[in-house]
Amino acid sequence: MSDFASLLGKFQHSTESLSKRSGVDEEDKHNRKKKRAREIDAKDFSPVEKIFLLCPAGVQTGGPEALHQLCDKLNRTTSIPAYMVYVVSEGNGVTFASRAKTPASYRNYQSPIVNYDPLQQGDPTHLMIWPECWTDEMLDYLNRQFSSMCYLVAYVNNNTNRFKDWDRKDIFHMAQSKYATKHLLENGATHILRMTEYISDPPEPDDSTEREIDVLFNPLKGVHYTDEIRKRSGASINFRPIGGGLDGRIRLAPQEVRSLLMQGKIYIDFGPHPGMDRLPREAALAGCVVVTNMEGAAMYNEDIPLPPKYKIRTFDPETVHKLLKQILNDYKSSSSDMEEYREWIRGQQTQMTKCVSNLVEEFATKRSKNAE
Repeated sequence: MSDFASLLGKFQHSTESLSKRSGVDEEDKHNRKKKRAREIDAKDFSPVEKIFLLCPAGVQTGGPEALHQLCDKLNRTTSIPAYMVYVVSEGNGVTFASRAKTPASYRNYQSPIVNYDPLQQGDPTHLMIWPECWTDEMLDYLNRQFSSMCYLVAYVNNNTNRFKDWDRKDIFHMAQSKYATKHLLENGATHILRMTEYISDPPEPDDSTEREIDVLFNPLKGVHYTDEIRKRSGASINFRPIGGGLDGRIRLAPQEVRSLLMQGKIYIDFGPHPGMDRLPREAALAGCVVVTNMEGAAMYNEDIPLPPKYKIRTFDPETVHKLLKQILNDYKSSSSDMEEYREWIRGQQTQMTKCVSNLVEEFATKRSKNAE
């Protein structure tokens, strides 16, 4: 019996070793395949014939709307069909949300959804586009099935600095801002396309309406700076957060945000500006005078083209207070200073059409010529 036990033990040890070796071989095989994929230049891939845009299901914020706008532009202005793919985060990846429906606020976009999971049907003529927050999760999965991959960098550091393979040649980066483009270049990215989005339903302020709020601010960004400004200004300036609840940190519905902006004279934003944020643009269109710092995207006129007077390079509560008082004392004149910025914002839909044309040129036209 002891001889049998000894023989069984040896067999189990041998099996376990073989299993471990097999696992190592599979991992090594997968890593070699990933390495080969990274060495293939994306410009040599097949021409794209269909585009899928991955989007979190049931979420209605700036990022998902930008993806729907991109899908809409592709379908309306190009010959390449585009589809929304709604997914939900699950573990370390994402899962196809088969029952997800297009949110009501996005139904004006020509953004059809697919009734099957394209993630399971790899095709070299398909282009997959996803937001930067899922980059790590998507790349390991998609590079085994799709030859064309692209992700939208709306906000710098939105993937919590996990993604490090900026110099991969098998993917394209779409940058929403000059700030994001600079970030990509500094990290060695080789294939970068510019992409923008727009305010789909721009507010139309009524000049006859009395603006009762002096200063509006985002309570979720740069609040420590805002606190210092409020402390300096005291009761001489009426501040109001764009949010609900006692601390103003409860998210408001889009129509509630717009209602507040139509009542305000000034919108201040001393946050980190990781990208070309929507709120400063919507505030300007609603009639607010916009004042920012010069962090992140706010440093670049290509992203936030405000007159220099309204950008604070070095934060100082006294300097900001004096500027706010000056604006409030002559709101109409200060508001007229925003007109060029407002025109630039209104032109973003046209600019997006040009960006989409460049995307098609890169993924379809050039590749078709190379294949001839």
